[in-house]
Amino acid sequence: MVTDMFRIPKLAETADGEVVVTHWGQAAGTLFRVGDRLVCEPQGQGDLLILSPKGWGNPMFGRRDQGQLVAVPSGAPAASVRWHVFGAVNAVERDLERGGVGPGRWYCSIRIESMDLAARANAHEKYKSGWFNSEELDSLCRSAAVAPEIDGVEVAIAAANTLEMAEAMVLNVPVGRFRFELQTLVQDDLSRGVVVPGPWAQIRSSARHWAELEPAGVRVAPGRRVASGGSARVQLSLFGDTAIFDG
Repeated sequence: MVTDMFRIPKLAETADGEVVVTHWGQAAGTLFRVGDRLVCEPQGQGDLLILSPKGWGNPMFGRRDQGQLVAVPSGAPAASVRWHVFGAVNAVERDLERGGVGPGRWYCSIRIESMDLAARANAHEKYKSGWFNSEELDSLCRSAAVAPEIDGVEVAIAAANTLEMAEAMVLNVPVGRFRFELQTLVQDDLSRGVVVPGPWAQIRSSARHWAELEPAGVRVAPGRRVASGGSARVQLSLFGDTAIFDG
């Protein structure tokens, strides 16, 4: 429980009304890092919301669940007398050296700025917009982070699901920064978590009937005589299906 608490992102509101991440954590399927700036729409209806306290305190992530505000990722109810919706998170912006996102493919639109026309022309050959996977995007951000020293230009990158969205986003991204469109999980996944498939089906299909005759000299506990094929209750032993001594 303590470990989960430390993985919840912590937010803070700056003097100019921006919301930034002050402690790393994961919410709505996205890993947030320290220094991330959250790009919000005040009247937005997105899946991931920012809840601002009425009075003293820091903002937090939230969502709507059947008309009720709840915190994300804990799922604790957020009373309306204490919290109000600051806005919906549309994108996340971070420094290029902290760039990169999770698995998937993104269309990256790149804007290059420089007073040196020759340096700008060379940079356009090096930094080209297009589709990138997560590894390619990480490499692009690392290269763009040192572009002022290596190439004599400043770079801004925007990543989105579509070309049109990326090109619209990159116009507002400051140089030296990377902005990506937020891809949140659906509300059902937010409430239930991510289901990790396990080998349970293979175990059930290969389990033998507990009523079968046991080798001579082996004692079987009465509580284990349950047919795995016709019942949902299956008990597995650390030492196999039977044990000489039950502890």
